[in-house]
Amino acid sequence: MMIWSYVGVLLVLFVGFRFLRALGHRIPIIELILLIAGLQWIIGAYIEYRTPFQHLKYYMYVNESTYMGYVVPAYALFLVVVLLISKRAPKINLVFSQLATYSKFGVFILFIGIIFDLGYNIVPDSLKFLAFLLSSFKYVGIILLFFSETKWHRYLFYFGILFLTSRALMSGFFHDLIIWSVFFYMFYALKIKPSFKFNVIVIIIGFIMSTLIQVVKSDYRTMIWSGYDGSYTTLFIDILNKRLSGGLSESSDQQEELNVRLNQGWIISAIMDYTPRNQPFADGATIKEAVLASAFPRFLYENKKIAGGVENFEKFTGFELEENTSMGMSLVGEGYANFGIIKGILFMGFWGFVIGRYWIFISKSCYRNPLIIVFLPLIFFQVIKAETELVVILNHLVKATILVFGFLWFTNKVLRINFKND
Repeated sequence: MMIWSYVGVLLVLFVGFRFLRALGHRIPIIELILLIAGLQWIIGAYIEYRTPFQHLKYYMYVNESTYMGYVVPAYALFLVVVLLISKRAPKINLVFSQLATYSKFGVFILFIGIIFDLGYNIVPDSLKFLAFLLSSFKYVGIILLFFSETKWHRYLFYFGILFLTSRALMSGFFHDLIIWSVFFYMFYALKIKPSFKFNVIVIIIGFIMSTLIQVVKSDYRTMIWSGYDGSYTTLFIDILNKRLSGGLSESSDQQEELNVRLNQGWIISAIMDYTPRNQPFADGATIKEAVLASAFPRFLYENKKIAGGVENFEKFTGFELEENTSMGMSLVGEGYANFGIIKGILFMGFWGFVIGRYWIFISKSCYRNPLIIVFLPLIFFQVIKAETELVVILNHLVKATILVFGFLWFTNKVLRINFKND
Protein backbone atom coordinates (compact mmCIF):
# COMPACT_ATOMS: atom_id res chain seq x y z
CA MET A 1 0.00 0.00 0.00
CA MET A 2 1.70 3.17 -1.23
CA ILE A 3 -0.58 5.15 1.07
CA TRP A 4 1.87 4.46 3.91
CA SER A 5 4.59 6.28 1.98
CA TYR A 6 2.45 9.40 1.65
CA VAL A 7 1.40 9.21 5.30
CA GLY A 8 5.05 8.96 6.29
CA VAL A 9 6.07 11.98 4.23
CA LEU A 10 3.22 14.03 5.71
CA LEU A 11 4.22 13.04 9.25
CA VAL A 12 7.82 14.14 8.66
CA LEU A 13 6.63 17.44 7.17
CA PHE A 14 4.46 17.94 10.25
CA VAL A 15 7.42 17.33 12.55
CA GLY A 16 9.62 19.63 10.47
CA PHE A 17 7.03 22.40 10.78
CA ARG A 18 6.85 21.93 14.57
CA PHE A 19 10.63 22.02 14.81
CA LEU A 20 10.97 25.24 12.80
CA ARG A 21 8.13 26.91 14.67
CA ALA A 22 9.66 26.00 18.05
CA LEU A 23 13.06 27.52 17.26
CA GLY A 24 13.44 30.78 19.16
CA HIS A 25 10.86 29.81 21.78
CA ARG A 26 12.30 26.66 23.39
CA ILE A 27 14.86 23.89 22.88
CA PRO A 28 13.00 21.44 20.59
CA ILE A 29 14.99 18.30 21.41
CA ILE A 30 11.96 16.02 21.03
CA GLU A 31 11.14 17.44 17.60
CA LEU A 32 14.79 17.05 16.55
CA ILE A 33 14.74 13.36 17.52
CA LEU A 34 11.58 12.84 15.49
CA LEU A 35 12.79 14.91 12.54
CA ILE A 36 16.13 13.14 12.11
CA ALA A 37 14.45 9.75 12.44
CA GLY A 38 11.78 10.69 9.91
CA LEU A 39 14.34 11.98 7.43
CA GLN A 40 16.52 8.88 7.63
CA TRP A 41 13.86 6.19 8.04
CA ILE A 42 11.18 7.56 5.74
CA ILE A 43 12.30 10.42 3.47
CA GLY A 44 15.61 8.77 2.59
CA ALA A 45 13.85 5.50 1.76
CA TYR A 46 11.13 7.33 -0.18
CA ILE A 47 13.80 8.96 -2.36
CA GLU A 48 15.71 5.70 -2.75
CA TYR A 49 12.64 3.88 -4.06
CA ARG A 50 12.33 6.56 -6.75
CA THR A 51 15.96 7.16 -7.70
CA PRO A 52 17.43 5.72 -10.93
CA PHE A 53 20.68 4.92 -9.14
CA GLN A 54 21.14 1.65 -7.25
CA HIS A 55 24.24 0.90 -5.22
CA LEU A 56 25.65 -2.62 -5.43
CA LYS A 57 25.13 -3.10 -1.69
CA TYR A 58 23.27 -0.15 -0.22
CA TYR A 59 19.81 -0.50 -1.71
CA MET A 60 16.30 -1.31 -0.48
CA TYR A 61 16.01 -5.06 0.04
CA VAL A 62 12.23 -5.26 0.36
CA ASN A 63 9.53 -3.58 -1.71
CA GLU A 64 8.12 -0.22 -0.75
CA SER A 65 4.76 -1.44 0.55
CA THR A 66 6.44 -3.97 2.86
CA TYR A 67 8.96 -1.48 4.17
CA MET A 68 6.64 1.48 4.65
CA GLY A 69 3.93 -0.80 6.01
CA TYR A 70 6.14 -1.43 9.02
CA VAL A 71 8.30 1.68 9.41
CA VAL A 72 5.60 4.35 9.02
CA PRO A 73 3.18 2.88 11.63
CA ALA A 74 6.13 2.35 13.98
CA TYR A 75 7.27 5.94 13.48
CA ALA A 76 3.71 7.25 13.84
CA LEU A 77 3.16 5.46 17.15
CA PHE A 78 6.53 6.67 18.42
CA LEU A 79 5.62 10.23 17.38
CA VAL A 80 2.15 10.23 18.94
CA VAL A 81 3.25 8.71 22.25
CA VAL A 82 6.34 10.86 22.77
CA LEU A 83 4.49 14.09 21.92
CA LEU A 84 1.56 13.25 24.18
CA ILE A 85 3.77 12.28 27.13
CA SER A 86 6.29 15.12 26.75
CA LYS A 87 3.43 17.60 26.55
CA ARG A 88 3.02 17.14 30.31
CA ALA A 89 6.52 18.45 30.98
CA PRO A 90 6.70 21.79 32.84
CA LYS A 91 7.44 24.88 30.79
CA ILE A 92 11.01 26.12 31.24
CA ASN A 93 11.05 28.97 28.72
CA LEU A 94 11.53 31.79 31.22
CA VAL A 95 14.85 30.53 32.62
CA PHE A 96 16.79 31.07 29.39
CA SER A 97 17.24 34.75 30.23
CA GLN A 98 19.33 33.65 33.20
CA LEU A 99 22.03 31.96 31.10
CA ALA A 100 24.11 35.15 30.89
CA THR A 101 24.61 35.00 34.67
CA TYR A 102 26.49 31.69 34.34
CA SER A 103 29.12 32.85 31.82
CA LYS A 104 32.00 32.58 34.32
CA PHE A 105 31.14 28.94 34.81
CA GLY A 106 31.18 28.64 31.02
CA VAL A 107 34.88 29.54 31.02
CA PHE A 108 35.53 26.81 33.59
CA ILE A 109 33.82 24.01 31.67
CA LEU A 110 35.19 25.18 28.31
CA PHE A 111 38.72 24.59 29.52
CA ILE A 112 37.74 21.25 31.06
CA GLY A 113 36.46 20.23 27.63
CA ILE A 114 39.59 21.44 25.84
CA ILE A 115 41.89 19.63 28.29
CA PHE A 116 40.09 16.31 27.85
CA ASP A 117 39.86 16.83 24.09
CA LEU A 118 43.62 17.33 23.78
CA GLY A 119 44.41 14.52 26.22
CA TYR A 120 41.88 11.99 24.93
CA ASN A 121 44.47 9.72 23.27
CA ILE A 122 46.48 9.24 26.48
CA VAL A 123 43.47 8.28 28.60
CA PRO A 124 43.22 4.53 29.44
CA ASP A 125 40.72 2.60 27.32
CA SER A 126 38.55 1.92 30.37
CA LEU A 127 38.04 5.68 30.80
CA LYS A 128 37.64 6.62 27.11
CA PHE A 129 33.88 7.10 27.32
CA LEU A 130 34.16 9.32 30.39
CA ALA A 131 36.86 11.32 28.63
CA PHE A 132 34.64 11.67 25.58
CA LEU A 133 31.80 13.05 27.68
CA LEU A 134 34.10 15.46 29.49
CA SER A 135 35.67 16.60 26.21
CA SER A 136 32.16 17.51 25.05
CA PHE A 137 32.06 20.10 27.83
CA LYS A 138 33.84 22.43 25.41
CA TYR A 139 30.64 22.73 23.38
CA VAL A 140 28.61 23.42 26.53
CA GLY A 141 31.07 26.11 27.59
CA ILE A 142 30.81 27.81 24.20
CA ILE A 143 27.02 27.90 24.48
CA LEU A 144 27.22 29.59 27.88
CA LEU A 145 29.83 32.09 26.66
CA PHE A 146 27.57 33.00 23.75
CA PHE A 147 25.11 34.48 26.26
CA SER A 148 27.79 36.37 28.19
CA GLU A 149 27.73 40.14 28.34
CA THR A 150 31.43 40.31 29.31
CA LYS A 151 33.69 41.47 26.49
CA TRP A 152 36.60 39.08 27.03
CA HIS A 153 34.14 36.20 27.23
CA ARG A 154 33.11 37.05 23.69
CA TYR A 155 36.71 36.75 22.54
CA LEU A 156 36.92 33.40 24.33
CA PHE A 157 33.73 32.34 22.56
CA TYR A 158 35.29 33.03 19.16
CA PHE A 159 38.45 31.22 20.24
CA GLY A 160 36.30 28.20 21.12
CA ILE A 161 34.64 28.22 17.71
CA LEU A 162 38.03 28.44 16.02
CA PHE A 163 39.36 25.60 18.18
CA LEU A 164 36.45 23.30 17.33
CA THR A 165 36.69 24.04 13.61
CA SER A 166 40.45 23.48 13.53
CA ARG A 167 40.09 20.18 15.41
CA ALA A 168 37.54 18.98 12.86
CA LEU A 169 39.82 19.98 9.97
CA MET A 170 42.84 18.30 11.56
CA SER A 171 41.02 15.02 12.19
CA GLY A 172 38.85 14.93 9.07
CA PHE A 173 35.79 14.08 11.19
CA PHE A 174 32.99 16.64 10.90
CA HIS A 175 30.10 14.63 12.34
CA ASP A 176 30.23 16.02 15.88
CA LEU A 177 30.76 19.58 14.65
CA ILE A 178 27.66 19.37 12.44
CA ILE A 179 25.47 17.96 15.21
CA TRP A 180 26.62 20.52 17.75
CA SER A 181 26.09 23.28 15.19
CA VAL A 182 22.42 22.25 15.08
CA PHE A 183 22.26 22.32 18.87
CA PHE A 184 23.99 25.70 18.98
CA TYR A 185 21.48 27.21 16.57
CA MET A 186 18.71 26.23 18.99
CA PHE A 187 20.33 28.43 21.64
CA TYR A 188 21.23 31.12 19.10
CA ALA A 189 17.57 31.28 18.08
CA LEU A 190 16.56 31.77 21.72
CA LYS A 191 18.63 34.93 21.81
CA ILE A 192 17.82 36.51 18.44
CA LYS A 193 14.19 35.27 18.12
CA PRO A 194 14.32 34.63 14.34
CA SER A 195 11.26 34.53 12.12
CA PHE A 196 9.92 31.27 10.71
CA LYS A 197 11.22 32.30 7.27
CA PHE A 198 14.70 32.92 8.67
CA ASN A 199 14.71 29.47 10.27
CA VAL A 200 13.80 27.88 6.94
CA ILE A 201 16.64 29.72 5.19
CA VAL A 202 19.14 28.64 7.87
CA ILE A 203 18.03 25.00 7.60
CA ILE A 204 18.42 25.08 3.82
CA ILE A 205 21.89 26.65 4.09
CA GLY A 206 22.85 24.10 6.74
CA PHE A 207 21.71 21.23 4.53
CA ILE A 208 23.74 22.58 1.61
CA MET A 209 26.84 23.00 3.76
CA SER A 210 26.57 19.49 5.22
CA THR A 211 26.16 18.15 1.67
CA LEU A 212 29.29 19.99 0.56
CA ILE A 213 31.21 18.53 3.49
CA GLN A 214 29.98 15.08 2.53
CA VAL A 215 31.16 15.59 -1.07
CA VAL A 216 34.61 16.83 0.01
CA LYS A 217 35.16 14.56 3.00
CA SER A 218 36.48 11.43 1.28
CA ASP A 219 39.20 13.17 -0.79
CA TYR A 220 40.07 15.46 2.12
CA ARG A 221 40.60 12.55 4.52
CA THR A 222 42.73 10.71 1.96
CA MET A 223 45.03 13.72 1.72
CA ILE A 224 45.46 14.52 5.43
CA TRP A 225 45.75 10.86 6.47
CA SER A 226 48.52 10.44 3.89
CA GLY A 227 50.75 12.91 5.71
CA TYR A 228 49.65 16.27 4.30
CA ASP A 229 51.48 19.03 6.19
CA GLY A 230 50.10 22.20 4.62
CA SER A 231 47.16 24.39 5.55
CA TYR A 232 44.10 22.27 6.27
CA THR A 233 41.77 25.15 5.51
CA THR A 234 43.41 25.79 2.13
CA LEU A 235 43.29 22.09 1.28
CA PHE A 236 39.58 21.87 2.17
CA ILE A 237 38.75 24.94 0.06
CA ASP A 238 40.83 23.67 -2.89
CA ILE A 239 39.07 20.30 -2.91
CA LEU A 240 35.71 22.03 -2.57
CA ASN A 241 36.47 24.31 -5.52
CA LYS A 242 37.41 21.33 -7.67
CA ARG A 243 34.19 19.58 -6.76
CA LEU A 244 32.09 22.67 -7.43
CA SER A 245 33.77 23.29 -10.78
CA GLY A 246 32.78 19.80 -11.88
CA GLY A 247 29.38 19.84 -10.21
CA LEU A 248 28.46 18.64 -6.74
CA SER A 249 28.42 15.03 -7.91
CA GLU A 250 30.80 14.13 -10.68
CA SER A 251 29.53 10.60 -11.02
CA SER A 252 26.61 8.39 -10.19
CA ASP A 253 28.73 6.82 -7.44
CA GLN A 254 28.87 10.14 -5.57
CA GLN A 255 25.12 10.63 -5.89
CA GLU A 256 24.59 7.10 -4.60
CA GLU A 257 26.80 7.86 -1.59
CA LEU A 258 24.79 10.98 -0.76
CA ASN A 259 21.57 8.99 -1.00
CA VAL A 260 23.01 6.29 1.27
CA ARG A 261 24.05 8.85 3.90
CA LEU A 262 20.51 10.15 4.15
CA ASN A 263 18.82 6.77 3.86
CA GLN A 264 18.93 4.55 6.94
CA GLY A 265 16.17 2.54 5.29
CA TRP A 266 18.51 0.25 3.38
CA ILE A 267 19.76 -1.20 6.69
CA ILE A 268 16.25 -1.57 8.06
CA SER A 269 15.11 -3.23 4.82
CA ALA A 270 18.13 -5.57 4.93
CA ILE A 271 17.09 -6.62 8.44
CA MET A 272 13.52 -7.22 7.24
CA ASP A 273 14.82 -9.30 4.33
CA TYR A 274 17.31 -11.37 6.36
CA THR A 275 15.30 -11.83 9.57
CA PRO A 276 13.69 -14.28 10.30
CA ARG A 277 14.47 -16.00 6.97
CA ASN A 278 18.10 -16.63 7.95
CA GLN A 279 18.27 -15.39 11.54
CA PRO A 280 15.51 -15.98 14.13
CA PHE A 281 13.93 -13.01 15.87
CA ALA A 282 15.94 -12.03 18.95
CA ASP A 283 12.78 -11.99 21.07
CA GLY A 284 14.02 -9.12 23.24
CA ALA A 285 17.61 -10.31 23.69
CA THR A 286 19.25 -7.12 22.39
CA ILE A 287 16.88 -5.03 24.52
CA LYS A 288 17.91 -6.93 27.65
CA GLU A 289 21.59 -6.55 26.73
CA ALA A 290 21.13 -2.79 26.26
CA VAL A 291 19.44 -2.36 29.64
CA LEU A 292 22.13 -4.37 31.47
CA ALA A 293 24.95 -2.60 29.63
CA SER A 294 23.61 0.82 30.59
CA ALA A 295 22.91 -0.17 34.20
CA PHE A 296 26.24 -1.76 35.07
CA PRO A 297 29.89 -0.84 34.43
CA ARG A 298 32.02 -3.30 32.48
CA PHE A 299 33.83 -4.70 35.53
CA LEU A 300 30.45 -5.78 36.98
CA TYR A 301 29.03 -7.05 33.69
CA GLU A 302 31.67 -9.10 31.89
CA ASN A 303 29.49 -9.74 28.84
CA LYS A 304 28.76 -6.06 28.31
CA LYS A 305 28.36 -5.38 24.61
CA ILE A 306 30.83 -3.01 23.00
CA ALA A 307 29.09 0.05 21.56
CA GLY A 308 29.32 0.51 17.82
CA GLY A 309 26.69 -1.81 16.42
CA VAL A 310 28.96 -4.23 14.53
CA GLU A 311 27.82 -7.48 16.17
CA ASN A 312 24.07 -6.92 15.90
CA PHE A 313 24.36 -5.35 12.44
CA GLU A 314 26.17 -8.38 11.03
CA LYS A 315 23.92 -10.83 12.85
CA PHE A 316 20.61 -9.46 11.61
CA THR A 317 21.59 -8.25 8.12
CA GLY A 318 24.00 -10.99 7.09
CA PHE A 319 26.64 -8.44 6.03
CA GLU A 320 30.23 -8.39 7.23
CA LEU A 321 31.69 -4.99 8.01
CA GLU A 322 35.26 -4.01 7.37
CA GLU A 323 37.59 -3.46 10.30
CA ASN A 324 37.10 -0.10 12.05
CA THR A 325 33.68 0.26 10.38
CA SER A 326 30.55 0.45 12.53
CA MET A 327 26.91 0.63 11.53
CA GLY A 328 23.84 0.54 13.74
CA MET A 329 20.51 -1.16 13.20
CA SER A 330 18.52 1.89 14.39
CA LEU A 331 15.75 1.52 16.95
CA VAL A 332 13.05 0.72 14.41
CA GLY A 333 15.34 -1.89 12.82
CA GLU A 334 16.14 -3.34 16.23
CA GLY A 335 12.43 -3.48 17.04
CA TYR A 336 11.82 -5.63 13.95
CA ALA A 337 14.90 -7.79 14.59
CA ASN A 338 13.56 -8.62 18.04
CA PHE A 339 9.81 -8.85 17.60
CA GLY A 340 8.72 -8.65 13.96
CA ILE A 341 6.18 -6.18 12.59
CA ILE A 342 3.37 -5.88 15.15
CA LYS A 343 5.45 -6.10 18.31
CA GLY A 344 8.15 -4.00 16.66
CA ILE A 345 5.61 -1.22 16.18
CA LEU A 346 4.55 -1.54 19.83
CA PHE A 347 8.21 -1.43 20.87
CA MET A 348 8.55 1.98 19.20
CA GLY A 349 5.48 3.15 21.11
CA PHE A 350 7.10 1.98 24.36
CA TRP A 351 10.31 3.83 23.44
CA GLY A 352 8.25 6.95 22.87
CA PHE A 353 6.86 6.52 26.39
CA VAL A 354 10.38 6.16 27.85
CA ILE A 355 11.68 9.27 26.09
CA GLY A 356 8.55 11.23 27.00
CA ARG A 357 8.86 10.33 30.68
CA TYR A 358 12.56 11.16 30.68
CA TRP A 359 11.80 14.53 29.11
CA ILE A 360 9.39 15.28 31.96
CA PHE A 361 12.12 14.39 34.48
CA ILE A 362 14.79 16.50 32.77
CA SER A 363 12.40 19.44 32.32
CA LYS A 364 11.64 19.47 36.03
CA SER A 365 15.36 19.35 36.74
CA CYS A 366 15.98 22.29 34.37
CA TYR A 367 13.29 24.27 36.11
CA ARG A 368 15.11 23.77 39.43
CA ASN A 369 18.60 24.31 38.00
CA PRO A 370 18.76 26.32 34.74
CA LEU A 371 22.37 25.23 34.13
CA ILE A 372 21.14 21.77 33.12
CA ILE A 373 19.57 23.37 30.03
CA VAL A 374 22.94 23.91 28.34
CA PHE A 375 23.87 20.28 29.03
CA LEU A 376 20.79 18.97 27.19
CA PRO A 377 22.68 18.55 23.87
CA LEU A 378 25.33 16.47 25.65
CA ILE A 379 22.73 14.29 27.35
CA PHE A 380 20.74 13.72 24.14
CA PHE A 381 23.76 13.51 21.80
CA GLN A 382 23.21 9.84 20.91
CA VAL A 383 19.44 9.87 21.39
CA ILE A 384 18.87 12.14 18.38
CA LYS A 385 20.81 9.86 16.03
CA ALA A 386 18.46 7.74 13.95
CA GLU A 387 21.11 5.16 13.07
CA THR A 388 22.11 4.12 16.59
CA GLU A 389 20.79 1.06 18.38
CA LEU A 390 19.46 0.83 21.91
CA VAL A 391 22.69 -0.22 23.65
CA VAL A 392 24.45 2.93 22.41
CA ILE A 393 21.53 5.23 23.18
CA LEU A 394 20.81 3.93 26.68
CA ASN A 395 24.47 3.72 27.65
CA HIS A 396 25.05 7.33 26.63
CA LEU A 397 21.80 8.64 28.10
CA VAL A 398 22.32 7.03 31.50
CA LYS A 399 26.05 7.78 31.80
CA ALA A 400 25.71 11.36 30.54
CA THR A 401 22.86 12.06 32.95
CA ILE A 402 24.85 10.71 35.89
CA LEU A 403 27.93 12.70 34.85
CA VAL A 404 26.08 16.00 34.40
CA PHE A 405 24.13 15.80 37.65
CA GLY A 406 27.17 14.49 39.54
CA PHE A 407 29.45 17.18 38.10
CA LEU A 408 27.09 20.02 38.99
CA TRP A 409 26.63 18.66 42.51
CA PHE A 410 30.37 18.12 43.02
CA THR A 411 31.44 21.55 41.78
CA ASN A 412 28.80 23.28 43.87
CA LYS A 413 28.80 21.28 47.11
CA VAL A 414 32.39 20.01 47.30
CA LEU A 415 34.49 22.51 45.32
CA ARG A 416 32.23 25.36 46.43
CA ILE A 417 32.31 26.92 42.96
CA ASN A 418 29.74 29.68 42.61
CA PHE A 419 27.88 28.98 39.38
CA LYS A 420 26.66 32.54 39.00
CA ASN A 421 28.80 35.57 38.18
CA ASP A 422 29.70 37.76 41.15
